[in-house]
Amino acid sequence: MKRIVQHARSLGDVVAGAVRRVVDPPLTADARPLDIKRAIVEMVEQRVEPAGGGRRVLPGDRVQVTVLAESAEQRRALAAVLVDIEDAIRSRLLELQCHVSKPFSVEVGFVRRRPDDWDADQRLAVVVSDGDEAASAARRIRQIPSGGRRDDDVAAVPSLTMEVVRGQALKRQFTFRAGVIRIGRSPDLTDDRGRARLNDVAFLENDNAENRTVTRGHAVIRFDGRAREYRIFDEGSANGTRVVRSGESIDVPKRDPVGVSLRSGDEVHLGKAAVRIRIDS
Repeated sequence: MKRIVQHARSLGDVVAGAVRRVVDPPLTADARPLDIKRAIVEMVEQRVEPAGGGRRVLPGDRVQVTVLAESAEQRRALAAVLVDIEDAIRSRLLELQCHVSKPFSVEVGFVRRRPDDWDADQRLAVVVSDGDEAASAARRIRQIPSGGRRDDDVAAVPSLTMEVVRGQALKRQFTFRAGVIRIGRSPDLTDDRGRARLNDVAFLENDNAENRTVTRGHAVIRFDGRAREYRIFDEGSANGTRVVRSGESIDVPKRDPVGVSLRSGDEVHLGKAAVRIRIDS
C-alpha cells in the first residue's frame, strides 16, 4: 500500500509539473521585468512546506535570487522592478498563512552570462536557505562565471532624510539610503491587517493626538531607479497621506500603484503627524 501511495504522489507531481509548464511556460528571452518578478514569487511559493495543523513554513530565512541580465539596461530595469521583491514575497507567504522567520531577507544578484549548470532557457535561480547555508550560497553566486566583472554600474540610491515636525517618533530625524522605507505607528512587526512589517520610521504608541492619526502600516516610500526619484504610496491609512509643497497640498491616493513623487523640502502629512523631507545625491 505504501508503495502505491508513493507512486501516486510521484505521478501527481509529474502531472502537476506538466500542467505548470503548459499554463506557465519558461521565461523567454524577451520576458518583461514584471514577469520575472512574478516568477520569483512563484518559485519561493513552491518551496513552502506543510508543518501540520494547517500551518505552512518556508524552510529557511534567507532567499537568494540570481537573475540573468545581459546588459546594463536590462539590469537597471530589473533592479527598479525588484526593489520591493521582499515585500512581494512576504505578502504572498502571509496570504498562504505561511510562517515568516524573523529575521527574513531577500538578496538579488545579477549575472551577465548563463551559468554552465543552468538549463538552456533558464533566466533565474532561487535558493532558500539559512545560516551557514545562505553564506555558502552567496559565495557560490559570486563565483558564477559572468564573462568578467559583475555589472555593478547601477547608480547609487540618493540619501533621504526625514525630520519629524509634528508628532512623536522613536527619533527626531531619520536618514536612509534604501530602496524601500516604511512609515507607521509602532515598530511592531505586524500592521493593522496582520501582515509582517517593520516600520523604519515608527511613531510612538502613546496618547499623543498626532500619533493616534498615524496607521500602523501607514505609508511606504520607494526609490524609482529609472526615474531617479523617491515616490510615496499610501497603504490604505485611516487618515490619509498628503504632500505639502510650496503651500500646495497633494493628496496621495490610497493603495494607488503610481504614488506621488517627493522633492527635497516637501512636508509629508500622515494624518495629523508630519515629517519634512531632504534628499541629497
